Amino acid sequence: MYTFNIDSAGELLDIIHAHYRAKQPFSLVRIGDGENFILAQESIHTTRELIDMYNVVADNRYSGIAIPNLEARDRLLDAVRRATVVGFLHQTDCYCWYPMTEKIFDHYGINPARACYAFINFQLVAIPLFYDIFRHARVLLVGKPMARLAAVLKNRYGFTNLAGFLNLRHYWDTDIVLQQMSKIDYQVVFIAAGANAKIIAEAAMNSGKIGLDLGHAINNILIHDGENQFAWGSMAPPRKYYRQVNPGQ
Repeated sequence: MYTFNIDSAGELLDIIHAHYRAKQPFSLVRIGDGENFILAQESIHTTRELIDMYNVVADNRYSGIAIPNLEARDRLLDAVRRATVVGFLHQTDCYCWYPMTEKIFDHYGINPARACYAFINFQLVAIPLFYDIFRHARVLLVGKPMARLAAVLKNRYGFTNLAGFLNLRHYWDTDIVLQQMSKIDYQVVFIAAGANAKIIAEAAMNSGKIGLDLGHAINNILIHDGENQFAWGSMAPPRKYYRQVNPGQ
């Protein structure tokens, strides 16, 4: 039985902030059912078995990586093994949630040193201090909704130093994006790119940066903005959190 040793989004943010202040590399990767199907290929199941279980996994639109794709499996596996923090599901109602993750971890001998709930990302972006920490950092945005997010971060949250945004639709964009990233000066990357986010987060960490797999939590930021709200559901920022935080502090 694999358990979490990071119990709250606040605790996770403290860890991220400590790495950011110390200029230490960091990656958060989260494993959901989409990642499970990719990692399970020709390891705990044949690809045919996986597609028979849930045929949408053979389409890029499910997780951004269609199976079969053993190259992607191996890249995700490396990203999970090397991640600073790994998120995964605890629910056992569906085999493709925790039960499949457990089999994958057992098969590959993975036991994350730091683990949290996979959907902690939603709570993380609802903490005002998250925005305070990164407001003046060189933040790169990677994923499909990032052009919209860039405008929201500037206009609502006062981000002053965005390094740019890169579109990533599916696996075949990944190496193009990685090449583009290598030419950009950034400190932190916010990623919403399905299963491909793990590969991007690892690449950021390997470059001495911070890679955050934020997934659909980015959509929550955009939804709240559309309702004229901050991500924590308020129409105004809480003063006690809004202070000047310089990059690296």
